[in-house]
Amino acid sequence: MSALRPRTARISGLLVTATAVAAGLVPAGSAHAVSGPEAAAGQHASVVKLNIGDEANGRGCTGAVVDVSWVLTAASCFAATPGTTVPAGAPALKTTVTLGDGKRVDVSELVPRTDRDVVLARLATPAGGTARIKQASAAPAAGADLTAVGFGRTKTEWVPGKTHTGAFTLNTSSATTLTITGKGTDSLCKGDTGGPLLNAAGELVGVNSRSWQGGCLGTDPAESRTGAVSVRTDDLGGWMEETVRRSLAQRDANGDGRSDAVMVYHHADGSIGFYTSLAKADGGFGDFTVGYTVPANSWDRNAMKLITGDFNGDRRTDMGMMYRQPDGTMKMYTGLADTAGHIQPFTSSYATPANAGWDWNAIQLHSGDVNGDGRTDAVMVYHHADGSIGFYSSLAKADGGFGDFTVGYTVPANSWDRNAMKLITGDFNGDRRTDMGMMYRQPDGTMKMYTGLADTAGHIQPFTSSYATPANAGWDWNAIRLH
Repeated sequence: MSALRPRTARISGLLVTATAVAAGLVPAGSAHAVSGPEAAAGQHASVVKLNIGDEANGRGCTGAVVDVSWVLTAASCFAATPGTTVPAGAPALKTTVTLGDGKRVDVSELVPRTDRDVVLARLATPAGGTARIKQASAAPAAGADLTAVGFGRTKTEWVPGKTHTGAFTLNTSSATTLTITGKGTDSLCKGDTGGPLLNAAGELVGVNSRSWQGGCLGTDPAESRTGAVSVRTDDLGGWMEETVRRSLAQRDANGDGRSDAVMVYHHADGSIGFYTSLAKADGGFGDFTVGYTVPANSWDRNAMKLITGDFNGDRRTDMGMMYRQPDGTMKMYTGLADTAGHIQPFTSSYATPANAGWDWNAIQLHSGDVNGDGRTDAVMVYHHADGSIGFYSSLAKADGGFGDFTVGYTVPANSWDRNAMKLITGDFNGDRRTDMGMMYRQPDGTMKMYTGLADTAGHIQPFTSSYATPANAGWDWNAIRLH
């Protein structure tokens, strides 16, 4: 580019077009890119490549994984024409993210900011095991050394398959932007849009937006400026947290971003129907329509413990079930939701052996993503015969089935009264893993709130107390429902 042009004209300045890639050859006289060196293997595992649109007219961008299901990048990557607003919802053009391990995942939803060139892109399938970038909580000071990471053009490649880095210095900052200059000949080139800008600690401070592209492959050889503009991200933690939390909280049967109602109906003939009432744009509900129906008298309604959650990571809410077989075994079943939001026939996965000795009446079944991989797991609270209480986890697999139940924290025998516990699940410390919360009625009449946090393996750890209601508050334990 020959000048920093108005936003409406310059916003696509770092995008790589598929047409340019298809050309293959570097035209005579073109300057070679002088962006920094190739990153070491595994050094920036959270940085991903985005391909937007078809092969002929598509574009390439860079992004960073901020959550198991979300990538942060530049909104301008998705603009239909430079400078236009990017609407929330499904991307207008097919978008694929290539993760650090080479896996390709489609983008199903965009959540853009209205005040700056940045967007959260939701992955159709969670990026389990992919590193997440760490976010800085403050903007860098003027003169600070910064590092840009991206899949932009290099001095020998139009679209490299590996990340490269560049060294930059912060010139100035505003409420929403950072202006930077490349050190030496380092520059941001086409394809670097949306890439992360990192401080000396490797924390995210910005998202790269536009650049002079001095010395980049295909740029006017007379252009030598290496300045660029990045979008500030240090103050976006609350927005990102809210977006991720909202997506985790939804009971969304058809994956349209609205929470639906799911009804299990026990018909008079002994059959069991799984009905769905889809939420409408105004927040109202539609008709209940049936998906899978269990044949009459094939299952005992009193031998079912049901949970809901996204067990296969496709962003639709499924039905999970623990079922007690006549021979004493207990099987875990999954009824996955289809694109219309209907529960499909159940398939079984894990089964507890008949001789395991589990007491059906001593089991409480809950659900949540206890290991943070984007799939909902089963959590069992089991009241052992000796008075101890075990918190067990059965992790969901990629196909939506369940694994073995393994125990985390076990409450010592007879230290807690099982009838004085009210349990809830949720991410109480914001680490993207589902924890266990408990209201417990003390012998003296106080009621304490406890939290058992999940570790990286998905096991509930020892409970700690926080708030306690005074003994004289007069709360009636039987009048309380905890959610």
